[in-house]
Amino acid sequence: MNAVAMPSPVSDVAARQIRAQQVRQLYEQAPLGVAANLFVAPILVLVLWDTLPRTVLAVWVLLLAAATLIRLALTAAFQRHADPDADIEGWVSRYTWAGATNGACWGGCVVLLALSPSPVYDAFIALILGGVLMGSALTLSPVLTACVAYALPVGLPPVLWLLLRDDPVRVAMGAAGIFYLLLVLGTAWYFHRTLARSLRLAAENLSLAQSFATARAETEETNRQLADQQAALRDSVAAMRELYQVISTPRRHASDRIQALLAMGCQRFDMAIGILCHVEGERHEVAYTVAPDGVINQGDVLNLADTYCRDTLRAGTLLSFEHASAGPWRQHPCYQKFGLETYLGVPVRVGEQVYGTLSFSAFTPRSVPFTPVDRELIQLMAQWVGGALEQERMAETAQRQQTLLAHASRLNTLGEMASALAHEVNQPITAINLYAEAGLTRVRNDALGPAEARETLEKIIAQSTRAKAIIQRIRQFARQGKPHYITVRLNDVFTDIMDFLNLEARRHQIELRYDIAPELPLVRADALQVQQVLLNLVGNAMDAINASPGPEARTLAISARAEPAGVEIAIQDSGPGLAPDVHDQLLHPFFTTKPDGLGLGLPISQSIIEAHGGRLWATPNARHGVTFHFTLPIASAAAPPEGVAVALSLDTA
Repeated sequence: MNAVAMPSPVSDVAARQIRAQQVRQLYEQAPLGVAANLFVAPILVLVLWDTLPRTVLAVWVLLLAAATLIRLALTAAFQRHADPDADIEGWVSRYTWAGATNGACWGGCVVLLALSPSPVYDAFIALILGGVLMGSALTLSPVLTACVAYALPVGLPPVLWLLLRDDPVRVAMGAAGIFYLLLVLGTAWYFHRTLARSLRLAAENLSLAQSFATARAETEETNRQLADQQAALRDSVAAMRELYQVISTPRRHASDRIQALLAMGCQRFDMAIGILCHVEGERHEVAYTVAPDGVINQGDVLNLADTYCRDTLRAGTLLSFEHASAGPWRQHPCYQKFGLETYLGVPVRVGEQVYGTLSFSAFTPRSVPFTPVDRELIQLMAQWVGGALEQERMAETAQRQQTLLAHASRLNTLGEMASALAHEVNQPITAINLYAEAGLTRVRNDALGPAEARETLEKIIAQSTRAKAIIQRIRQFARQGKPHYITVRLNDVFTDIMDFLNLEARRHQIELRYDIAPELPLVRADALQVQQVLLNLVGNAMDAINASPGPEARTLAISARAEPAGVEIAIQDSGPGLAPDVHDQLLHPFFTTKPDGLGLGLPISQSIIEAHGGRLWATPNARHGVTFHFTLPIASAAAPPEGVAVALSLDTA
């Protein structure tokens, strides 16, 4: 078998051309990175404008804008240059320094981290920096040095700052940042290597085509007697072109390309059947096929001994014959069972393992022998199929890893919800305990009649049902369930919980006052969630009154009235009030003034109200205490968004 001449390794000229193409792609993608900088930086500044010193933010964003504009100007100069390939390494060096400067500006976010008031803002800044890093992996990977020069100044300062903190949360974020930085650099390296391989393959293919064309021209010019060899060369070029067209045409899945490859092979070799089979032991499974209807189908499983593929795998190389019945192959089980006269097959390897075979067959004898070009072509096809299957396997592995990461994130969210459940379910459990204690006291005093016993048990059952409903709401979040919005009478919402509120007020020796309009407008809401907000705010107000050291009146007022924009509900206490620094952090997750508090009640309440289309805020009273307000739009004015996950606000400030 005459081997087709293969191209020599990529020459220095080709290497320089590949390098130039990498640099041109680097500059072509530069506007995307610049646009991302100019878009993301203002968002970060706007979010932090009222939280961090504005002078610091202004200086930082101006420096970043200047560095970004330098990159943009450099890109414009490269595009205007008549022959940028003449000084390709100089352009690389300039862009590397510009990128390093730009990255150092982003790394300056460590100043913002140092001034950040809470881990929530730390997480937001880290998220922005993570996006910038991943963007660098996508846009700067054509030239790896430029990517590294940009990424390291971006990631290292914030990571090192976080690792040096005493806060375990920040240290954990720093450790995750190191992993993420390595992941970004690894991704950039992978993209760089993939691009380099693609460019090198293109150069090799071009070299191959040029080699064949040159050989054909020289043969035609020197010796007309080599006509058969020239024809074989033309046939090989055509085959390579057909193969290149199949494997280079963009398609969504590798399976589509494999199917197209089988169809091309059937046409090229003049065969009726094309099969890519997967072999495990004696099991022959048809993974992909092109065949007449009813002959063989994808997914069919055969005994390996009944196929020519067994002999192909045993030989470990190409196997072919044109007329089975004219030779010893007529005794083969495959011919006896299926009557296949013609066969051309080759083993397929995925990595270091044998996957199966790529074969073409027909029910009729072949009039001409298989040519060397045919044999070389099917081996190239098998090599490409093995590579495509390996890439597909790697993609599946990556998908599995992504699924595991998503599962881990889900478990983390469920952990947060466990804390929220413990906080929220405590209220109905407390009510059950109060009702039970009151009933037990009356039983001991022989003062509990059947009617009162029934009433007490009904209240205990109601609060138990309430606790069950709260748990169900938490489960709905865990399962991505939707809140149950219906048209609700707020007067009924208050009626359902008044008994519990009155019991709590008497237990704490607090005077409870109601100022609720008799006919409040209807609202569209989740009644249980609204009750949770009321119970949480009232519970906080009672705790504040109990914490008041003075002899002031122990009063708590609940009011509800219709406003033009909806219904406003207020809970006013006579406690000690709030210091200005505490007032600013009330709605931050995990911030609490209680020695045994979780700091979740108010953030969850805020999320519930905002999910209903309202808002929650606090105002100091004229003399003592504080008043919490929240609004709910009337049913005809607005409907809450569908599928809002209430506890998601725990991830935002």
